Amino acid sequence: MRTASINATAAPLETYKPKLESSLRYALVSDWLAVYGGAEQVFGEICKLLPGTVYSSQCNQSIYPWLANREIRTSVVQHLPYALTRHYVYAPLMPSVYRTFDFSAADVLVVTSHSFAHHCIMRPGAPYLCYYHTPARSLWNPEIDDRASHGHLAWARKLLAPRMKRLDLAASRHPTYIVANSKTTAGRIRTHYGRQVDEVIYPPVDTRMWSSIDRKSDDAGFVMWGRQVAYKRTDLAIEAVRVTGDPLHVVGTGPMIPILKNQAAGMKNVHFHGRLSDEHLTDLVAQARAVLFPGYEDFGIVPVEAMAAGLPVIAYGVGGAAETIGDLGVQFQTQTTEDLVEAIGRLRFLKVEPSSLRARASAYDVSVFRSRFLRALGACIDRGGIREEFVQPA
Repeated sequence: MRTASINATAAPLETYKPKLESSLRYALVSDWLAVYGGAEQVFGEICKLLPGTVYSSQCNQSIYPWLANREIRTSVVQHLPYALTRHYVYAPLMPSVYRTFDFSAADVLVVTSHSFAHHCIMRPGAPYLCYYHTPARSLWNPEIDDRASHGHLAWARKLLAPRMKRLDLAASRHPTYIVANSKTTAGRIRTHYGRQVDEVIYPPVDTRMWSSIDRKSDDAGFVMWGRQVAYKRTDLAIEAVRVTGDPLHVVGTGPMIPILKNQAAGMKNVHFHGRLSDEHLTDLVAQARAVLFPGYEDFGIVPVEAMAAGLPVIAYGVGGAAETIGDLGVQFQTQTTEDLVEAIGRLRFLKVEPSSLRARASAYDVSVFRSRFLRALGACIDRGGIREEFVQPA
């Protein structure tokens, strides 16, 4: 597979500046803008880099400061019940929604996709860059995300899934230049879509903010932060500390919180903080022993943030976390309580300096993302509307 590493040689940014600073008109597209997570952080950085109209099926503009004074175009879904609170229920509509957006006024289409945004259609001959966080996990990797086959009205979603996969495979033919957010995602694109990835560009992390944390102690034990959804596997972390007795601090909100609180009922070593300000989160991190990251992520921003703070990570050794922490953290290979407990035991043998962790994290800094993304965009514009040959998906 033809991918580029984070340190790959690229044309100087100056090569593309005249092209990027010209009068080109950009259309910037994201999947539903209803929550604030890693994918939305990436799209925010792209919006800071490029002018242009923002398109999304539905958008809660108030939670994204970088959308202030920006022209935003949404779809009919924006006006449907629960569009901003239970956005995924409208997933079956998304292929049609993104195919019907009109980009005739744009010269270049830039899409970030983890679900259905890549269904956009640009006119023939125009550059179309797609930054993939992953092919839709609910369709192609149900072992990670089972929303297409379980839960309320699962029978209906199972009936729709084959058609959705056919539409999704067809949509993967649209981009003229493909960027993946990790080698893990690049592999999925090759397997499911039969397309080669032009570059791997890891998501941006504000490592400077985290690097300013002054570690104070290990008294707080383990910490996890982020949106609390099932595939993050916070439930596994709770069961592990039930065995070890270590403190566990869970930071963030999400649909799993009531279930997790019920699971941890009576456990005095598990603490739920909800959403914390940057100040309170960094104070907690300053007193933590390590970060637990037991989920399977396409990239995973949290381990990089932890390393930037000089904090070691215990992670499930599959997916993006395996790419980022390497031998500077502790990895376990099966998502079981026993394996995570064993990994927690191995932490005491990990000898790594905070300076080494911070140095590793710096390779994923927002400044690296900005320069590499602009180079990729310049290469996409150079290529124009040419699409490479496809191979048969696995």
